[in-house]
Amino acid sequence: MDESRRNYRAFLWHAVFLSITVTFTEVNSVIPAMILQVGGGEIHVGIVTAIMIGVPLVAQLNFAGLLHGQRRKKPALLLGIHLRVLSLALIAGTVMMVRHFTVLQALLVIYGELLLFTLSGAFAGMAYVDLAGKSFQGELRTRFFTRKQIIASIGILISAVTARQILSALEYPATYSTLFAAAAGILLIGTLGFWMIREKPVESGGRRSYLETLRTLPAVLKKDANLRVYLFFINFIGFHTALTPFYVALAAHRYTLDPRVAGNLLFIQIVGMVSASLLWPRVVKPAGFKGILRIWSLLGILLPPLALFIGWILPLPVYLGLFLFTGASISARKVSQEAVIVELSTEENRILYTGIVGTLNLSIVIFPIILGGLIRLIGYVPVFLGVSVLSAAAFFILSRLVCPIDMKDLPLNGGMQI
Repeated sequence: MDESRRNYRAFLWHAVFLSITVTFTEVNSVIPAMILQVGGGEIHVGIVTAIMIGVPLVAQLNFAGLLHGQRRKKPALLLGIHLRVLSLALIAGTVMMVRHFTVLQALLVIYGELLLFTLSGAFAGMAYVDLAGKSFQGELRTRFFTRKQIIASIGILISAVTARQILSALEYPATYSTLFAAAAGILLIGTLGFWMIREKPVESGGRRSYLETLRTLPAVLKKDANLRVYLFFINFIGFHTALTPFYVALAAHRYTLDPRVAGNLLFIQIVGMVSASLLWPRVVKPAGFKGILRIWSLLGILLPPLALFIGWILPLPVYLGLFLFTGASISARKVSQEAVIVELSTEENRILYTGIVGTLNLSIVIFPIILGGLIRLIGYVPVFLGVSVLSAAAFFILSRLVCPIDMKDLPLNGGMQI
């Protein structure tokens, strides 16, 4: 079998099982609902959001320096993915035994296990980007990303229905324990794909320490104006990314949030994600990925005040419909973020650019922790409306981002192809 096709099938195998795992451990619905069920409040949702979204972004720059010196990335990928499996199994065990802990003890243990999960995922993810970039080229690479999206959508829908049934049929704590145990087993099966990968060793410039990598940032940022603009954009829109799990917290505050309701909102959010993923090709063709970034910003502007209005005036079934649009927002972030970083960079600096974007995405790193405290201090209304204003700023910053849709026939600096 041709080596590139072997790798192609290996990556698709992993994509099938990863899509199911991601749904069972969804960071914007399942995990916040679990934290609230354990006994946490808004501030604990903020902490777990920072762990799941912010911490891995900061760690990426350190991992970039470490992996830069590795001739082969497959061992790092396997180490990271197996640590993720271990962390999921540990969370399942902790939740099943949660009644033997105090609320604080249970939350601290779960935080530690989620930290292992997210750091190992960031480590594996850096190696994944490098391996995917060099495992297949041209038409095969294009076909891979297209089919990966289709496969992921099918897997997400099936697993969303399954997760909804588990959350509806079982009693707490068996609900979340079963989800995480199943996620561990499914991801373990998915790792078999990575064992099949054949990697050609590549000479590198040697390892860099975190500080050495950090010292390269000023020169890179000075050289690439598009990178600077994109960093401003993701920091302003990042406030809405950090706010997304708090739509669940608002539901718990205004209504009754039990596992059955959590299962329903997860399913609705997944439907929104999948529906949006089918829409994006129609947006990209006339408007480029900048069109998706605009839609993402508009959702960040509209959703917070809409959530406040529905939450204070209308019944729970109407509020659940809001998660169709939070799903679309999550989808916009995932699709555009990957495409922009890949095209913003070159083969030589792709890992470095990924680390830079992650490390300097400060709003997602810091704001989730502050967010829970702010809501407790001043309430949902000013916080949600403030995030809407910051999303509006992100929308206007986009006008300075130079894309092929703006300059179709002119060469761009920095290799920007959004």
